[in-house]
Amino acid sequence: MYDLEEAAVREFLRRTGARRAALQLPAGLARLLPEISRPFDQLGVETVILAGSCYGACDLADEAAKKLGCDVLLHYGHADMGLRTVLPTLFVEARVKYSPIDSLRLALPELEFRRVGLVATVQHVGHLEEVAKFLAAHGIQAVVGGPSHRARYRGQILGCDVGCAREVAPIVDGFLYLGTGDFHPLGVAVATGKKVVAVNPVSGSFRILPPRQEEFLEKRRAMVARAALGESFGVITSTKRGQTRLGLAKSLVDLLRSEGKKAHLLVVDEVLPEAIENFSFDAWVCAACPRIPIDDADRFRRPVLTPFEVKVMLGRAPLEPYQLDEVSEKERG
Repeated sequence: MYDLEEAAVREFLRRTGARRAALQLPAGLARLLPEISRPFDQLGVETVILAGSCYGACDLADEAAKKLGCDVLLHYGHADMGLRTVLPTLFVEARVKYSPIDSLRLALPELEFRRVGLVATVQHVGHLEEVAKFLAAHGIQAVVGGPSHRARYRGQILGCDVGCAREVAPIVDGFLYLGTGDFHPLGVAVATGKKVVAVNPVSGSFRILPPRQEEFLEKRRAMVARAALGESFGVITSTKRGQTRLGLAKSLVDLLRSEGKKAHLLVVDEVLPEAIENFSFDAWVCAACPRIPIDDADRFRRPVLTPFEVKVMLGRAPLEPYQLDEVSEKERG
């Protein structure tokens, strides 16, 4: 199902002369460890499995690998976003091998577009050219935006960067998303105000996201209203290199205090309820991974706001048009 790039892994290990390699795997690839380990075993390279979080290329464990005496890090499931590393690092993107065309054919009646923007996660971005040809044969012109500062490929989106969709939004009627999950296509719909047809090539299913996300906006409006009742705020950032948005976090603390709120900066590695719930804040503000306030908010007992929503709560911005929290170029790391 996944291309684990054994030839590239072997070449990397030989070129670096690695004797001990750290492997960092997202949860979805952990079950493939026997297959992933094969080239290391055959070349006699010791492996250390870093079994902590692996949410994206922002979540690199190279410093931990170095402390463990590893020569190299192999990070699976994500594309390099250009962060500096303290060890030679290979990103094994684990692209899905099989074609999405059969799944796309089922969704074709919903593609009522003359011109459509194509976006995908890195596992499916390699099929965008094939998809564009398929659509052209059905009278639909496909447009693919260039990579933004965190993405590596044309048409690639991340939870913290939908720049390629925003680039082409003015010239397309809607979007076609290839990938799993709801967060990425939701981000495209919110950022562009365009209909998104989200095709999941793994399950063979698809869903439609309308241009205006009423349910999403109502949830966020309710979250802001709950937070507005509070007086004390914990502003959270992370030690993960691609999520250390310290300048943003400090500015949010200053903003809250300027409005008479109590605010403190908290720094954690992984933003988990059990790591912060002992603090007696009335609400949280996340200046770490943009996905946490949207996808994981239900896991927290107290409201969790995005940086933009702090401004909404303080009356400095309207909720609509909604602004996604995307990591900016200056926060690259």
